[in-house]
Amino acid sequence: MGSGNVSTQRFIIVKDRVEIYKDFAINLLNYIHFYYIDKESLSEDNDIRNHYVWCFNKVCDEFEKEGLKFKDNNELKEYYYAYYYNQFYKNEGNNKTLEEYDKFWRDIFEIDKQKNKNLINILIEIYTIYDKSISPEKNILEIV
Repeated sequence: MGSGNVSTQRFIIVKDRVEIYKDFAINLLNYIHFYYIDKESLSEDNDIRNHYVWCFNKVCDEFEKEGLKFKDNNELKEYYYAYYYNQFYKNEGNNKTLEEYDKFWRDIFEIDKQKNKNLINILIEIYTIYDKSISPEKNILEIV
């Protein structure tokens, strides 16, 4: 028998946090979609950025009322910006509906269903980014 080292990485996911992160993602999607005018009005990168940042900040403000601070998490802001910039704002052949985007994010955060490896990797990546907003000393789920 060989004595090969097999590295297994264990990742712990807190279900309540997944629900919070999913709510954030869905709220952001809804703001982007609801306040989106049209491609002509938001064709310049600066306008796109301003629209996105406004939507991101509005969602952050809502969550801050609950004691959850995501606004200073630039990695989170840039993660979603890159996604929406490519998949929504600049995707010329994009005919996706709000429901299709909604289903995508819900599938990512649905931890009770079996996922393909790609969806698991996305969940782990974004979960890790969200968690950077949480200080190790404070459990975000504690009642204030």
